[in-house]
Amino acid sequence: MATILDVAKLAGVSQGTVSNVLNGKGNVSSEKIRMVEEAARQLGFTINERARMLRKGSSNIISVILPNIEFIQYREFYNSLRSYAKKSGYVAELLISNDNPQEELELIQKSRAVMAEGIVTLTCLRGTENPYVQAGFDKVCFVERKPAFEADYFGFDYRLAGMQMAGQVAARKYKNVAVVTATERFSNEREYMEGFLEVMDTEKNCSVRKITTDVLRISYSILNLFDSGEKIDAIITTNMGFAEKIRQIYMAFFRDTEIKIHTLSPVYSLPEKDFLKYELNYSLLGREIAARMIGTDKKEFRAEDHLFDNDGERQWKNISLKRRAAACLNVLTLEGPEANLMKGLAKMYTEKTGTQVNVAVFSYDEIYDQFVFSETSDLFDVLRLDVTWLSWLAERILLPLDGIDPDIQTVFSEYLPSLSDKYAIVNNRVYALPLTPSAQLLFYRKDLFENVAVKRIYSESFKEELRAPADFREFNQIARFFSGGSDFPATVRYGTNLTLGNTGVAATEFLTRYFSHQENLMYQDGKVFIDNEIGRQAMAELLEAQKYTPARTARWWTDLAGTFADGDVAMVIMFSNYASEILASRSKIVGNIGFGMVPGGNPIVGGGSLGISRNSKKQEDALAYIKWMTKEPISSAMAGLGSVSPCARTYSKYDIIDTFPWLELSKDCFTLSRTKRVAAGEERPFNEKKFLNIIGTAVKNLSMGFISLDEAMERAQHQLIYEL
Repeated sequence: MATILDVAKLAGVSQGTVSNVLNGKGNVSSEKIRMVEEAARQLGFTINERARMLRKGSSNIISVILPNIEFIQYREFYNSLRSYAKKSGYVAELLISNDNPQEELELIQKSRAVMAEGIVTLTCLRGTENPYVQAGFDKVCFVERKPAFEADYFGFDYRLAGMQMAGQVAARKYKNVAVVTATERFSNEREYMEGFLEVMDTEKNCSVRKITTDVLRISYSILNLFDSGEKIDAIITTNMGFAEKIRQIYMAFFRDTEIKIHTLSPVYSLPEKDFLKYELNYSLLGREIAARMIGTDKKEFRAEDHLFDNDGERQWKNISLKRRAAACLNVLTLEGPEANLMKGLAKMYTEKTGTQVNVAVFSYDEIYDQFVFSETSDLFDVLRLDVTWLSWLAERILLPLDGIDPDIQTVFSEYLPSLSDKYAIVNNRVYALPLTPSAQLLFYRKDLFENVAVKRIYSESFKEELRAPADFREFNQIARFFSGGSDFPATVRYGTNLTLGNTGVAATEFLTRYFSHQENLMYQDGKVFIDNEIGRQAMAELLEAQKYTPARTARWWTDLAGTFADGDVAMVIMFSNYASEILASRSKIVGNIGFGMVPGGNPIVGGGSLGISRNSKKQEDALAYIKWMTKEPISSAMAGLGSVSPCARTYSKYDIIDTFPWLELSKDCFTLSRTKRVAAGEERPFNEKKFLNIIGTAVKNLSMGFISLDEAMERAQHQLIYEL
């Protein structure tokens, strides 16, 4: 077996140099990095992890002991824990106990053998002695099943879940129900049944049959229940895995009998028709346990109870109308990822209310004329308005929502902080509700930015560390580096790409750079003033960036995401509601996507809000629809399908965050963004459409070489003074 000494001899360097290269440390030249990596490859050398662990005294391993991995709630929990651990440089090793005490004891010893940092366990052990402490583990998190000894425990309020699910049974007036649980020696099952029976004992018209089973016997137990001929209206279970087995038996042999299945469940981003689910956020549980395990020193690790809120039964069709629903609603929206989602979700709204929802989709260049048309027309009831146009158009075409519902601001409690000022309120009136609030983010090829050889070549070239750029000087320097044909192992042709398809998006490229230097637009004599040092620097930075782009720049944000997904571009700046396009089926960079704050740290916010046309004759129906679309659980469903959400609760659903990890950063940008358009103390509407046309025209004329930078700035400034 090859050693570090063998690698050093073949590469012609010292052992210390080899160690630094293999561990990504030290000031090693790019040439030596190449030599060491090639020597290691030729010799088949790998680092001895066991020796490394012995030197450290522990490994970056967290053992996770689960009863099985069949049940979806355990998969959700483990996947979330593993994802957080991986981002923190840890490995979550999955161990299956099969609810066998002897196997669990053996897994404790296996964890000790690999020198695990700690253990997370759904224990099946009995007794008052703690075998984990006896094995020498200081950091152990007990999940869902509380042991008889003092321990660090994580779970939900299972008694409350039992009581509330019993309330569902009572409300639906079932006469005969079966309750299927695992053994009540597990604390979660016992607490659930106590809560369930406490409520059901007051229901004299419903009989309850208890069935205790496990993963091996569940199918047999349910088959016996159906074979008994006993009339059952509903089956209640504490386990989504049990619910799936119950449905399989029901569908295979007894589908002629109508039986409802109620179950505890992990949180789902999309509605489920097979079960009536009471949801518990297992993905949040997994993430928080991983954070505690990794972020808490063993000396500070002490026994505490950590109970997380129950999500409960999510109201997918919670639509409040005080009268008969209208026959139809017409919705106007901009093309983009959310347009198709709105069409799909409209079917669910129709199922509940009977109201047909017609969604009309227009391009950015077309939709402004439709807004102008809506000033006098009642064709559209609901308008999806871009956030940057809200202050200019709200009072012209939208109906104040507080005029329909004086308590409309109560819905703001569900939203992320700071959204109401940007996406809802104009001149102290509520005109809209946030639908798809998005923000600019930097996206980059993580495999390039973290490659040791690439980083070293960059350092040698610029005497700076390769990192996510903090400003646009660094941005352009990195773009030039990746466009320069440097001799490193990377499949990338361009440093960046720009979105210059129409004047609106072209103007945004300029403003992105402008706001990296100046928080707000500058004013002079009450007029926007950009023909200054900051404006010219921003325009120059944009013009330079164009040198490092494909010959055909992107026309729209979806195009930009596509070019990045193709793997030819090192980094781009785009809005978070379009970023899911990076993960399209053709994407070549899945698993290598890095993201961060835009250079300058002052992101432009985008996306849009839903408002009601002031000429709509269906105002109450329109308000019910926009409330439904912008609140839980619909908002999370849209985020789970690749859009974004205004609701704070969405960002604790780590099945969504693990798929689209940049959403966590995106939600912080709404508070960080300081890109206000109007002068301080001035509340007049700002004609965003005309402003963007003026700036975008200057950008496009300059980028195509028709005019010089000086002439572009002078012309734009002249138009801003006399036309805006």
